Amino acid sequence: MSLGLLATLAWLAGATDAVQPPITALAFAPNGKEVVVGSQAGIEVRGWPKLERLRRLPTELAHVHDLAFAPDGKRLLAVGGAPARRGTLELYRWPEGTLLKRVHASKDLLLAAAWREDSSALVVTGADGLVRLYEPDQLAKPRLLEGHSRGVLAAMFLPGGKELVSAGLDETLRVWDVERGQVTRTLSNHTRPVLGLAVRPGTAKPAQLASIGEDRTVRLWQPSIGRLMRFARLPTVPLAVAWSPDGQTLLVASKDGRLRSLQADTLETLTDTDGLDGWAYSLAIASDGSVLLGGPGGQIAIKNIQNMTK
Repeated sequence: MSLGLLATLAWLAGATDAVQPPITALAFAPNGKEVVVGSQAGIEVRGWPKLERLRRLPTELAHVHDLAFAPDGKRLLAVGGAPARRGTLELYRWPEGTLLKRVHASKDLLLAAAWREDSSALVVTGADGLVRLYEPDQLAKPRLLEGHSRGVLAAMFLPGGKELVSAGLDETLRVWDVERGQVTRTLSNHTRPVLGLAVRPGTAKPAQLASIGEDRTVRLWQPSIGRLMRFARLPTVPLAVAWSPDGQTLLVASKDGRLRSLQADTLETLTDTDGLDGWAYSLAIASDGSVLLGGPGGQIAIKNIQNMTK
């Protein structure tokens, strides 16, 4: 079961007319002046830093699981759908916010999305255990990568775009040769489902990638050579992960609503701060060093990364 679906079920169990659904996806717009917010209430564009509501996008997603801007800043991808019924992706022109394409891609939820660094391809994962590769102008014709035995919760292209890594409920990370569409390595050190991935910024070779798992661990990998560099165990389950822009710090949001920063080369916890009342489902980092956490009841907390890297 994905984090967004867990969030929805928790909301429905105690929802009233006054209660807002959980914030399950956050993404800063390329201009740094807007934040796109996804929840079961739809997709909103808010101003930054006041978070005032500016407009809504014309989504049909009952569940919004992920939001991803193309690196060239010209398109926004939203994925989600309806559990056990339909997995849908929506592509918007940016900054206009007009819908370019809506594709019903599967009979179950789509869970995560990421772009290749040149904006020429994107990867989408699903609860059906498939990894889908798309060209932005040919969303009706994905390449299907089969290898996971259960739902896939995350996928990221490695720098250069020739490889990607996917991970999910089967407790594995899988490294794919993009051109051949074949698994080249299976990394099975996690002992519970793998909930998130983040590629480390910078030019280090081989590329480095962080994973978070329901086993309460954060793990740092060189996935293209199959090397687990180090890992750290947290007090609670991490739900979202992102790197600081300089690649020196990992930011992790967790089930206890707290935001933790970890030193990249040691995975030592630097700071452990209050964040939200309840689970922190989503995480985004602004160019000005602000960190946003999304949680239950429509909560959005703002932290400053400069205070978490000491």
